[in-house]
Amino acid sequence: MKYDAWRRSKRIQEEFKTTLYQLTDLFQKIATAAGDDKEKYVRDMNEFQSSEQYTNFVYSAVKRMVTPLAANNYSTWRRAAKKANRSPYLYTLLMRELNTGIGMDINQQIEENANLIRTLPNDTAHKVVKDIEEMAFKGMRASDIAKIIQDKTKQHARASARLIARTEVSKTTTALTKARCNNLDIHWDVWRTAEDGNRVRKSHRVMNGVLVNWNDPPSPERLAGEKDVGNYHAGNIWNCRCYPEPLLEIDDVHWPHKVYWGGQIKTMTKGEFEQLL
Repeated sequence: MKYDAWRRSKRIQEEFKTTLYQLTDLFQKIATAAGDDKEKYVRDMNEFQSSEQYTNFVYSAVKRMVTPLAANNYSTWRRAAKKANRSPYLYTLLMRELNTGIGMDINQQIEENANLIRTLPNDTAHKVVKDIEEMAFKGMRASDIAKIIQDKTKQHARASARLIARTEVSKTTTALTKARCNNLDIHWDVWRTAEDGNRVRKSHRVMNGVLVNWNDPPSPERLAGEKDVGNYHAGNIWNCRCYPEPLLEIDDVHWPHKVYWGGQIKTMTKGEFEQLL
């Protein structure tokens, strides 16, 4: 099967972003009603964040993102199992696992995403107030302050929505793949990038095609000689379009092959890699 069968769904990402943009429209209504009163603006945004209406919206939005991702993940695993050489053994294992489901993992993803989005009104309001303060607005007309509140609310909220949509769809895709790998006792994956040249960050180009153990995520930035931002799997950092492709069979890659092991990327023969299994 093609590598990109495991990547995140751009369609689901765009739908999730569109849903989050609906929130930014609500934020703008609050900003418009507040006028030039920044205290009222912050207070109203915080009240909206605590409202049942907002909580229901957030959970509904997240469920509409996670549920189809889980369905896509299910379908991808079915296709992968059918193409595996050791089928029907792998297929039987997979069907058993699919029938059991990964409901707990799906619910965890919904909760984590909801918690992230839940603070969006407060985060946006604080960014807007900080912008106003940095502009040293003494002497500014009330209409100018009101316009700043409205414009910056849209700017910050939409920027956050775009970042959340791209990052969280990728992270959720990786989490669902990892959960199923854990259930099937599959310990390795291949780090795949979007493979579109300079749009892929240098540190992730270094990781492209590298075998990674689920229990030992790398620090791509450290490996690339850049500032370390922590260890993580493909798709598990902001604005990342990479994805993990589960290593279902050892011959699904060509040997010798690059392997992340002991904090380094090493080129190993098939025999050397088998000693790690």
